[in-house]
Amino acid sequence: MKQRSIFEFTQRKVESTNEIIEIMSENELDNTDTATEESCFSVTIETKLEDISCPICNINIGKLTLSDRTDHVDTCLVRVTFVQEPPKPLLKQENPRPPTQQEELDSNKRRKLEIPKDAEKLKYMNSTPSSTKSDQIKVPKSITPSKGNRKPIPHLKRMSFPINPPTKQQSYQISVDAFSFAPDDNITQYFLTHFHSDHYGGISKKWAYERVFTDDDFDNDSKYTRIIYCTEITGKLLTLYFSIDPRFIKHLKMDTRYLVKSYNGEAVEDGGIESMEGNGPGLYVTPITANHCPGAAIFLFESIGLNGQKYRILHCGDFRVNKEILCHPLLEPFNLQSRSPNEVLKIDKIYLDTTYMSPVYNFPAQELVCETVATMFQDLLLEQQQGESLFSTWFGMLTQSRITDFLRIQQQPTTKKKKKFLILVGTYVIGKEKLAITISKKLDNCPIYVSNINSRKSKLEILKTYQDQYLDQVLTSDDLGDTHPSECVIHLVPMKIVSSIQELSNYFNHNRYYESFERCIGLRPTGWSFVPGGNRGIKQDESLEPKNHLHMVADIMSIRPQFSYLNNILSQSPPVIKSSTKGKPDRQLYRIYALPYSEHSSFRELAYFVVFMKSDIVIPTVNVENSTNARNMDAMIEIWNLVQRIKFGGLKAVDRNIDMEVIEKFENITLDSF
Repeated sequence: MKQRSIFEFTQRKVESTNEIIEIMSENELDNTDTATEESCFSVTIETKLEDISCPICNINIGKLTLSDRTDHVDTCLVRVTFVQEPPKPLLKQENPRPPTQQEELDSNKRRKLEIPKDAEKLKYMNSTPSSTKSDQIKVPKSITPSKGNRKPIPHLKRMSFPINPPTKQQSYQISVDAFSFAPDDNITQYFLTHFHSDHYGGISKKWAYERVFTDDDFDNDSKYTRIIYCTEITGKLLTLYFSIDPRFIKHLKMDTRYLVKSYNGEAVEDGGIESMEGNGPGLYVTPITANHCPGAAIFLFESIGLNGQKYRILHCGDFRVNKEILCHPLLEPFNLQSRSPNEVLKIDKIYLDTTYMSPVYNFPAQELVCETVATMFQDLLLEQQQGESLFSTWFGMLTQSRITDFLRIQQQPTTKKKKKFLILVGTYVIGKEKLAITISKKLDNCPIYVSNINSRKSKLEILKTYQDQYLDQVLTSDDLGDTHPSECVIHLVPMKIVSSIQELSNYFNHNRYYESFERCIGLRPTGWSFVPGGNRGIKQDESLEPKNHLHMVADIMSIRPQFSYLNNILSQSPPVIKSSTKGKPDRQLYRIYALPYSEHSSFRELAYFVVFMKSDIVIPTVNVENSTNARNMDAMIEIWNLVQRIKFGGLKAVDRNIDMEVIEKFENITLDSF
């Protein structure tokens, strides 16, 4: 059974009657009409009472909204591994005079009125990061055995390779994304596709010690072996977050083939050696970019048996199919469009990320969304400078300055000119940075600042592990961007800050950013809100007969989803008249835009991947616990296999009576149609 992800756990139903998620915080639920204007991608789900515990601290968070739950877990993930310096204790006075009754009353009043207000502000205020975690990994003197009877590694996470095919009497086993299960005597190599909690869940500092050492001789360097296999970025994050000793981790370079196991009984040096052309008996692995989060990989396993026969498994982990993956040189030998059918090599098994395996999830390409958002800001700035209407139509004109601005200008006549936009990009512990980078490039390399509120002082350290030359160049410690001429500054903030206008305005005002920026725009990049409904996957009442759904698949594969900032972004928040409602944020100053920015493949993208890659078996890895979902996904895979036979030959007798119009549509679809 696939371990539940934080996203799935936040999707579970909670106490309410009809909760609007993604846009509103709890105190806004009584104003649904206003809140839903902020996004055309709002999600409505039916809910009921159920206790939900944080997987990190075990506190019941069932009464929180989806965004609040996710933010809570995000904060816990940071807090448990990055310890801030404790505040210095106040010096006590010697023999203090006891307070009078009146002083005590006054003190109680101040505590009631002032402390909550200050504490509320501090939640939103950025600060200079303090010391976080030491780079030195301390070797434990001993470890306490893990408690509880953990389940064995399930079949879905266990890859088996024949050593002497075709008899299959001998096999070699490894696991993928299986860290929360009991140790297995048959498995000594654990592969991790990427650094998201539903894949590394269960790992800890002592995890590797329990599987490598039989005693507490931890100072004996010769006993350390590579047991965790992952990309360089993922490996660095494991050490940064969980203090995993690097001696347990085999860092794999992207697009590089490694021999990780020899079937001849020979030891493989350092847990794996580069072997781009090797063809001796053994297990080889090649990590390929997954277009998911930094460091995420899909693993191409190739087993060469003692008789020279090859057996291949492609494990996709979590991935977002794009043209780069479809046409990747290392996957080209399996691409049916790249060569004649007789010359195409076969993948024996594909383990497919089926997170969005339903026709309703047909969102636009991630690259298109990023480029569209970046172009929107570029055009808004350009047209405002030229006095054209785009900016004033959607944002109005700030005809009345704040009283604080007026007083400040009177006191400081040389006050600097404000920048046009403070752009807040919602992020989790890892991921979503691609959107910020695209905007920065379009806006003359405008600076990117990493907010450190909500115990996120580790976020900057995480970004540094990406080894992204451009990102390193534009990252700044100046949240105002004073040293850069750009009219915009980008802040990477917790997703909660872009969950509602109130949260956005709190961040903007408590940090006094109104003194430096005219407006604040929040971007909430997530694929969850693109389609109404709380459940993912194919609907349980959805019957999938191959011939009946060929028209639908043909249309989806033929038509590329469109996305524009006029129709899909700016229109989420229609122009508003300046509000005079006391206590409410001025909506002329703030906007929140939900973006269909998913890091998982859409239905259309999965269809292209399965249709154009030659394989024997496609195995879903998400939403498989429900038998109805599993049957529906198998039925959809069979539809895609039928499309493959239509396009590349091999139609069976049972495939007769297919509409010629549909056949022509599929014949005209190529990778250029993607």
